[in-house]
Amino acid sequence: MSFSVLISIYKDESPVHLQVALESIWQEQSVKPSQIVIVKDGPLTPQLECVLSVWKKNLGSVVKCVAFSKNCGLGEALKAGLEACQYDLVARMDTDDVASPERFERQFEYLKSHPEVDILGSFVQEMTYSGEMVGIRKTPVAHEEVVSCLWASPMIHPSIMMRRSSVLLAGNYDARYRRRQDYELWFRCAEKGLRFYNLPEPLLYYRFGQHTHRKQSPKLALEQAVIGYKGSKRLKMPIVKRLACFIPFIRSLLPTSLQHAMYKVLIPFDPRRRP
Repeated sequence: MSFSVLISIYKDESPVHLQVALESIWQEQSVKPSQIVIVKDGPLTPQLECVLSVWKKNLGSVVKCVAFSKNCGLGEALKAGLEACQYDLVARMDTDDVASPERFERQFEYLKSHPEVDILGSFVQEMTYSGEMVGIRKTPVAHEEVVSCLWASPMIHPSIMMRRSSVLLAGNYDARYRRRQDYELWFRCAEKGLRFYNLPEPLLYYRFGQHTHRKQSPKLALEQAVIGYKGSKRLKMPIVKRLACFIPFIRSLLPTSLQHAMYKVLIPFDPRRRP
């Protein structure tokens, strides 16, 4: 089983969470990756560099670091990282999430037996930034269901394992987008006829909470809304779905506490969540 794991990291991230994330994709996995590509998106803190240096020393050539001299944003970091991956199957991972022990085995085996699928995600176990379990987020599963609500971003990015060759043919991540680069990419992948699927089981512990909403400025939320509107229009989605792309922007104009409250209120109406 040969596959790469792709991670991007920048200076404000937690060295404790990074350590836990790396342990989950190596020490605790039933099937270990053949390569871990870590993109340093600008200079890191000494604490983060210390964590990475220990892993590099222990794993040697398994760890490949791509270093940027300045922070360029996640779009450019992942674009360079995907190009640096050696294997066609590439699993995404964020530094503050935790992979379940059988995540890579389950995804690798599914993609091996379903060559028509290009982008494979999963359900996730949501948890707070302190590690408290909240609940399971159940996303749309089948390709047609995923594409029909692509405007709502139904693929949870750090849960993805993808075919590198297919995504590169769709144009790779767009370096212009510092955030929401995955959202923009999925629309292009759908236009190119790539196939999506979400495994109906939680394979990732996904940190989520008010901290997540603090990352979402009105400027970024508007950029996301425009991406969604244009992508939905290209896929000829109904006007109501195109306009619904602006809900996160409206939410971003509220105080942080109200943003999170509005998010919870809208959960029953969220097409990304299955009952």
